[in-house]
Amino acid sequence: MSNPTSRFRAALAAAAAAAFAGCASVGQFLEEAMRERPPAAIDRMTTASDARIDSAGRLVGSFVGEGTSRAVHLLSSDTALIAELVRRYAPRRTTEPWDALSKAGLMRIPLRTAKEDATRGPLVQVGRVGSPEGRTGVVATALVLRSGRCGWRGSQAELVVEEARPEAGAALRGPVIGSLVTARTATSPDGFVEREPLAEPDQALVQALVDRTRRAMDSALAAQYPTVRTRPLAEHPVEINTLGDIDAGDVTPFHVGDGRVRYAVSLRERRVQAESRDTLVAAGVMVWDEEGLWQQFVFRPTYLITRRGHLAPFRSGRAFFWRRLGPVSDFGFDRDNLWMEQVDVRDGTVLWGIVQPGDNVVVAAAEMAGECVVR
Repeated sequence: MSNPTSRFRAALAAAAAAAFAGCASVGQFLEEAMRERPPAAIDRMTTASDARIDSAGRLVGSFVGEGTSRAVHLLSSDTALIAELVRRYAPRRTTEPWDALSKAGLMRIPLRTAKEDATRGPLVQVGRVGSPEGRTGVVATALVLRSGRCGWRGSQAELVVEEARPEAGAALRGPVIGSLVTARTATSPDGFVEREPLAEPDQALVQALVDRTRRAMDSALAAQYPTVRTRPLAEHPVEINTLGDIDAGDVTPFHVGDGRVRYAVSLRERRVQAESRDTLVAAGVMVWDEEGLWQQFVFRPTYLITRRGHLAPFRSGRAFFWRRLGPVSDFGFDRDNLWMEQVDVRDGTVLWGIVQPGDNVVVAAAEMAGECVVR
């Protein structure tokens, strides 16, 4: 028979082993819970945004836009924001904002300073703009509302901003994201904060990224359309980072934080349907790392079909493709957002939009072209 001391030591060893195993299990659980995972893919961008007039009459929120040599133009198609601006600040007060805006065609909304009466217009305290080159503080100089051709559809709010410190030399041409905030903070500088430039991928990596995207999209589309059989067209090159829409793609590196770089890929490539010999176009947007270990769908891939030289939705599928991808600096984070165009093949409507790829969240989007837009 074993003595009590031996039994005590054995029990203590068993308890320690169990505690160690329990700690290891907890550690594995926490590690698994904290592991970064690709977010769920989204179907499309919409014009909804967080732009609004707050309780103090300040215009705040996020805008998509483009910079020119003279100024930056920030845009919103958010109908709730536009209607509220017309109700509050139109030269003649109205309860029917779309009728008033339609009759005016173009409506200039005055901006006020902190010392002016709130009835003059919305208060813009401070803004910031992120571009491919970096981010900088801006001041608003004009706010214009435009009526669309289809009532509320196609209407726009356009805010013109200029650098708060022009001598800083920020490069604000090209795609931008703009944010209007309520107060000056450490993340809304007056001067230019340069974005670390990224090296463009070499030809071998570009080809690898396109090939990965093609295989992943084909696999996802096969699951969506199990009865559809397609094959590639005869040898045809895919144009990269050009103005082409079909048999074309965009490949761009972007910052994801902690010094890491990933690559966004938009692909629009033709396929031939085996049974009907119809020409389909597979379209989607994905994100990869260099090694191919990270795979993320930004937009769920879709098929389009060519009809008399024009693209149309395939069966009851979605009617969109995406082009002109480019990174723009985020605010307060060591990461980039993705600027892009979304094209609706039903009527040619084009949205400019900003997506934060970390969560596949549409930050801002505005309708820029289409049958209802006046430009």
